[in-house]
Amino acid sequence: MSPILKTRNGINPEEKRSNGPFFVKGIRYTNSAAKFWCGLIDEVMADFPACTVIELSASSSEDLTPDQLFPEMALEKDIKRLLFADIRKEMKKTIEELDIIGPPAPVRIRLLKEESEIISRELPVDVIDSEIFSCIVVWPLKWAEIPGSKWNSKLLEGNISLEDRQRGLTYGMSFGVRKDDLSEGLFRRSIRISHSAVPHSGKANTAAP
Repeated sequence: MSPILKTRNGINPEEKRSNGPFFVKGIRYTNSAAKFWCGLIDEVMADFPACTVIELSASSSEDLTPDQLFPEMALEKDIKRLLFADIRKEMKKTIEELDIIGPPAPVRIRLLKEESEIISRELPVDVIDSEIFSCIVVWPLKWAEIPGSKWNSKLLEGNISLEDRQRGLTYGMSFGVRKDDLSEGLFRRSIRISHSAVPHSGKANTAAP
């Protein structure tokens, strides 16, 4: 998986990123969401050791649903549907939708030391956009065993751990997911994370106080 923040600070990004597999409550995961969250924590702790809070946010008009856990299945359904569809009509429909709603919105990241901002920037769209962001956010909710019926609440909080047995690390995430109304049908979704990486047989490697 490509670097998320695309910072260097003299550090080889491949040396500071975890590729899994990851285990949550004993279940093995190799999906992009697990790699994204652990990779982001790796990068932040390596390049911004003073950071105590990671915040990601994006505007959206789509609710979170369990279908977003496996977007490849929805893509497969769309491909099968297009095999028997009128391609010209589908292209026209897609162009009209893009004219109305535009492309997916960018995702903004903020790194904070307590409540003091360290950096704030938009992430590269080749790494993540608002549609991908939704598919990334639903996984912490699932791992925290928050029912899907509550995923679109104004505020959700949880704690999860992802174990990287190859590297001997356990990643900890305490998170809050907010949904703030912007205008009719449009809202801002954000997730704030307090993070850590704990060696299995050593002292916790957490963000500096």
